[in-house]
Amino acid sequence: MEPYADSREHLRDELARLDLLLRRALLLAGDGGEAPPDEFRGLVIAESEIESLVAGGELLDQRWKRQASMRAKLEPLDARLEQFRQAIDRRRELTRRGGIELALPRLAGVFALSPAEVDLLMVALAPELEPRYETLYAYLQDDVTRKRPSVNLALELISRSQPEKLSARRLLQPQAPLLRHRLLLLGEEPQEQMPPLLRRFLKVEEAVVDFLLDLPRPEAEYGLLSEATSRVGDLELDGDVRAQVRNLATNLAGERGQGVLVQLAGRSESGLLEAARVLAGTLDRRVLLVELAQLESGAQIDALLRDALLWNAVPVVRDGEPPLPTEERRHRQAVERTLYRRLERFAGPLVLLGSPEASRRLPSGARVRRVDIAEPSFSLRCAAWETALNGRGNGIEASRLADAFRFGGGRVRQTVDLAMGLAAERDPLRSGPTIEDLFRAGRTLTTPNVGRFAVRVEPRYQWPDIVLPEGKLRQLHEIAVRLRFRQRVHRDWGFGRKLSRGKGLTVLFTGPSGTGKTMAAEILAAELSLELLQIDLSSVVSKYIGETEKNLATIFREAEDSQALLFFDEADALFGKRTEVKDAHDRYANIEVNYLLQRVEQYRGMTILATNMQRNLDEAFLRRIHEIVEFPLPDPALRSLIWQRHLPPEAPRRGDIDFEFLGRQFKLAGGDIRNIVLSAAFHAASESAPIGMSHLVLATKAEFHKQGKLCLKGDFGPFYELVHDSG
Repeated sequence: MEPYADSREHLRDELARLDLLLRRALLLAGDGGEAPPDEFRGLVIAESEIESLVAGGELLDQRWKRQASMRAKLEPLDARLEQFRQAIDRRRELTRRGGIELALPRLAGVFALSPAEVDLLMVALAPELEPRYETLYAYLQDDVTRKRPSVNLALELISRSQPEKLSARRLLQPQAPLLRHRLLLLGEEPQEQMPPLLRRFLKVEEAVVDFLLDLPRPEAEYGLLSEATSRVGDLELDGDVRAQVRNLATNLAGERGQGVLVQLAGRSESGLLEAARVLAGTLDRRVLLVELAQLESGAQIDALLRDALLWNAVPVVRDGEPPLPTEERRHRQAVERTLYRRLERFAGPLVLLGSPEASRRLPSGARVRRVDIAEPSFSLRCAAWETALNGRGNGIEASRLADAFRFGGGRVRQTVDLAMGLAAERDPLRSGPTIEDLFRAGRTLTTPNVGRFAVRVEPRYQWPDIVLPEGKLRQLHEIAVRLRFRQRVHRDWGFGRKLSRGKGLTVLFTGPSGTGKTMAAEILAAELSLELLQIDLSSVVSKYIGETEKNLATIFREAEDSQALLFFDEADALFGKRTEVKDAHDRYANIEVNYLLQRVEQYRGMTILATNMQRNLDEAFLRRIHEIVEFPLPDPALRSLIWQRHLPPEAPRRGDIDFEFLGRQFKLAGGDIRNIVLSAAFHAASESAPIGMSHLVLATKAEFHKQGKLCLKGDFGPFYELVHDSG
């Protein structure tokens, strides 16, 4: 006798044994008296059949009396069934000794299934593996439409007497292993409403089928499966945090983590997930990651815990959601309570990932472990960059990279490797990456997933492109200095110890449209090598209560790792003044503003808010602003300079352009001037001529019309006739 090669070979033998059970049932069915003609089987009930049912007297025992009368015919089949069972058991034992784990015995062991429960599972599994069983089940149930086994048929197949069948009903109670762990589902035909238990049919969930067939399954029904690691030293965390994770992992391994809720709190999603992988790896398990928002019912929680047991994984539940409206919050709390109740009977720990501020109502009897997963310190990140660059940085300051990106360890090495590839694509002979390569690689690996809420802006402008009064330009340079040297001030000089929050930088740009606010944001992003995300308010702000906070939380959470520069244009739409509470709408509007104030203050990167209506901003928010830069309308001299700078050096131009006249006569913002120069360039190109004064004047006239302004002779002076003649 040979051991089984794999789980599929074992299932073939189990199906062969099921075939004997079905042959036995068919033998009984064929001896049941007169039946309707074959073409009407399952569609009509013969009168003789009714008479036979009623004449039997004791209806419950009728089938079993017939079985007793056929003992001589059934005994050989029963003997073969017992021999088959023993042969299967011997081959399973040989397989176990050979170090091969079969899926069905593992499932039975994990969920403590009895032999009868395994038989019920096989009865339900058969149609998933071979369509021929649908025909057999329909025949035995005398109904061509019932192709799945009913509870009645399944119980009769595994039972040998009426008391045994009645007793076997307990195997399909809601709290019995088969249903509690969602190994089997009880279904009902669409045309039937509230059928009795015996008429409901059995179905095996797809995840269980895949497991029994040894099929690879990267995704469970409610989560993503991945491999774990037990190497604590690989964690991108400081030494004391690594020690806490190591000690917790050792503690869980000692007690197998039975029913323990492990809370990992922190802002770095990658750090939290890596810590969870270490805990799972120490227990020699995989990771089953799921978002808390995906779990909406007890059935889904049962499926999650079942899959964790099937694939020997630690369930890791991630909750990154912001405060929710009352209705949703109550629903979420109900889901959490169900999760905690299920955990009491779960053979392992459950890991919950979330922010440090997340508050939870834990059951009083829950066994809880908690570790605060702080991101790698600045010095640790610097050391990681220096080690990864290994002299290939060509004088690049590791501190600048450590300040821009909050990750360390493996992610740093991955970034350097990608930057080396970018440098080689540009120049195969180059020995190392540039700082631009490293920033580009880092942003590629930490690109925030906020495409629905923000537009990524590629900075195009540099300091020479912006025209502002000297004092305003100096303010912008000071903002860049403040962000570039914040680690020296906060960390090296100790100011950070005095700040529990507000270590980021929040700047307000205020002034009329077209005065350079967006251009200044691009310049700062380019100067500091930051990714610029311009927030799309139309997709962020929602009329549904709580949705705006959710959207903002997503933006800030995704932007943390890369410290992206967040640019809110028309910020007064989000950060407006709180109002006196007169109705529910006012109350929720104020909650929204309060949340935004708190979240902006917590963000450790740079946030720029632009508005042309500063008076509409909430006063509490203004107190949280670190710098306010006012962008005034340019004076004549600055306007002349703006006209000149908007004409690229390579653009052909006539010698008749009077920049001093343009700046003196037309009181326009820089954005308006840009539009005019671009329009004039297209007119000149259509004429195959250099850009001249006439093109600029006519484009100015068109801009005036667009803005609803009159074209007065006093403005256009000697060019008024040109404007007038053009209509």
